[in-house]
Amino acid sequence: MVGVAQLVEHWFVVPVVVGSSPIAHPNKKKDIMFIKKNNLEKKIKLNISSKDLESDFKKRLLTQQSSSDLKGFRKGKAPLDVIEKYYGDQIKQRLIMDKMGDIFYKKISEENIPVVGQPSFAPESFDIKKDIKFEVSYEIYPEFSLTKMGSLSFKKPVSKVTDEDIKKATDLVLKRYGKAEPIDEKSKEGNFVKIDFEGFLNGEKFEGGEAQEYSLELGSKTMIPGFEEQIIGMKAAESKEIEVTFPDDYQAENLKGQKVMFKIKMKEVSEVKLPNLDEEFFKSINMDVETKAEFEKKIEEQLQTDLKTNLKTKTKQRIFDAFESSNQIDIPQSMIISEANNLRNNTAQQMGLDIGKLEEDQFPIENFKENALKRVRLGVLINKLIEENNISVDNDTLKKEIEDKSKSFKDPEQYVNWIYGNEEQLKNIESLILEDKVAEYLEEKSKVEEETLSFEEVVSMG
Repeated sequence: MVGVAQLVEHWFVVPVVVGSSPIAHPNKKKDIMFIKKNNLEKKIKLNISSKDLESDFKKRLLTQQSSSDLKGFRKGKAPLDVIEKYYGDQIKQRLIMDKMGDIFYKKISEENIPVVGQPSFAPESFDIKKDIKFEVSYEIYPEFSLTKMGSLSFKKPVSKVTDEDIKKATDLVLKRYGKAEPIDEKSKEGNFVKIDFEGFLNGEKFEGGEAQEYSLELGSKTMIPGFEEQIIGMKAAESKEIEVTFPDDYQAENLKGQKVMFKIKMKEVSEVKLPNLDEEFFKSINMDVETKAEFEKKIEEQLQTDLKTNLKTKTKQRIFDAFESSNQIDIPQSMIISEANNLRNNTAQQMGLDIGKLEEDQFPIENFKENALKRVRLGVLINKLIEENNISVDNDTLKKEIEDKSKSFKDPEQYVNWIYGNEEQLKNIESLILEDKVAEYLEEKSKVEEETLSFEEVVSMG
């Protein structure tokens, strides 16, 4: 399950407790409005003594005086009343915010309150000549127990590699190393074509709807429904206009469910000439086999490895989905927002964008809220499960996992040394093993129903 191990590492330490002077950012409130309130949101009223305020205010005025460089006065020699006139309000506000942070931090330390995120402070006034009452809004880490956890149920995917799967994989390898040769014939499914196209929505060109010399395999279903089907039968140099409708779940909002027109110009139609399955071909692709039977055996072994890996991943995903959906504990908003921002930034980076230059309306954080909530809740639940059941990774298990992984490298010893010399990589492997142990524990507690799937269904599952 991609990402869960990282959440284990990120959230499974201790709740993030505020520092000695936590100041709420003035814009933070708008960031948390999209998540409903829960019983983890708390408020407390506290008090600052005016005696402490006035004493510290004078000290800060003196500090400010020593570093001041006001026009008309020598550096550090401006009178205190002038310093107060220029800097008094600023110093008072800073002082009050610092005092509120100190008092709140002392309170949560003494009472061992597991605060997460950044608290928000609301003083009733900034008059240091009187005691100041203030209110703090904050969130706490969820307290719960899984000791009496009920049984879970999920469908466990099972599958096997068939002769048809081996044939498809073999054909894909041949096609990958085949040579495309232009033909003067009508295009058909399986041909490779080069096309120019322009897309029009309500008579106007739309962004992303134009390309030149675009390479496409007919029948690959890489284009929107209806596009490839309507250019089958075209020959090189022919032009055609087609109409297609974008899916309702298309990523571009302005194109969802829209009927558009494309102007197509066929530039080239090619047919792939497949190589022969002989020793010369096997050598050219650095495969240590001599016969077709040996080649297909290698293909089968790789498919079996891929199937095993995918079945393990999908099984864990279903177990964790069942675990999360069966334990709908409240999660602090600050943790959800943090994870949503991580997901947003990761998405932007994967698209090659600079996250420092993202506009607010690009990848709205609202779109990542649901996934972030599930990921963080799952991390918190797994953490509690580990804690209550003393699940851990012993050195022998860690060593065996590293040795097993090393076998897929040219120099296993070099890989092993690299892992042990890289603390972050070592923690990642340990975290993944821990994730597997949790999945095994949950599966033992679950009601399992097997679901038979084809190889293709397993490897293409989201």
